[in-house]
Amino acid sequence: MKSSQSPAFKRFLSDFTLGFSDGLTVPFALTAGLSSLGKTDTVITGGLAELCAGSISMGIGGYLAARDECAPCKPRNKDLENLRESYERNSESDCMVEQSEKIQMQAEELVRQHLEPLDLPSSTVTTILNTIQQEPSDLQRVVSRLNTLKDDVSPSQPTPQSPILSGLSISLGYTIGGIIPLFPYFFTSTVGLGLQWSSCLCLLVLFAFGAGKSYILQTGDASMRSWMIEGFQMLILGALAAIAAVACVTWVGAN
Repeated sequence: MKSSQSPAFKRFLSDFTLGFSDGLTVPFALTAGLSSLGKTDTVITGGLAELCAGSISMGIGGYLAARDECAPCKPRNKDLENLRESYERNSESDCMVEQSEKIQMQAEELVRQHLEPLDLPSSTVTTILNTIQQEPSDLQRVVSRLNTLKDDVSPSQPTPQSPILSGLSISLGYTIGGIIPLFPYFFTSTVGLGLQWSSCLCLLVLFAFGAGKSYILQTGDASMRSWMIEGFQMLILGALAAIAAVACVTWVGAN
């Protein structure tokens, strides 16, 4: 599937799938383990408690991660903007031939920051700077060109996701995913029957979720085989988590 969604929607989808995958797997494994105790009330109570605590924890974690991700961006962009404005103010009053050392250092820093995303070796960056600084007019022309590129590139840069929205997206995904394995226990007469319906429902949703996530999030044209692989991968991981939970509870109960 070709990616045509906006960056904000892609980020929401990414955060939502993160919470949904954890919400579907962890409560599923927990309820499967608690079902070995043979009490439906215990499964429902424990599952709801884990669902509430997990959604809050995941939401807080997503909020803190998004806040830390956005924090260093603003001071960096602000310093770069001040540097460009300082160079523009000084270049208007200074002669091209008699540039001060301070202005040259500012221009050099501007060029370095522009080349930084390329991850070039320091020797290559030094060579580029030495070549540009051989003629003051070349240095001024490069800085002017960088200022022009700034106006062209800035609108295309993605806006950082709000930390609050990121946390809410993850928490929402966890809540929706976590209610699925609990749902059958509300309508079945025995815990064994509830476990069977919960297992079938969750395994089906795990497969559909893995395949659907691969279909939606992949930027290029993906084949049906890749969707199937992602679906089976998610199904196997969820099944292993449930088996491990049941084994742990059974082992503890036996001892």
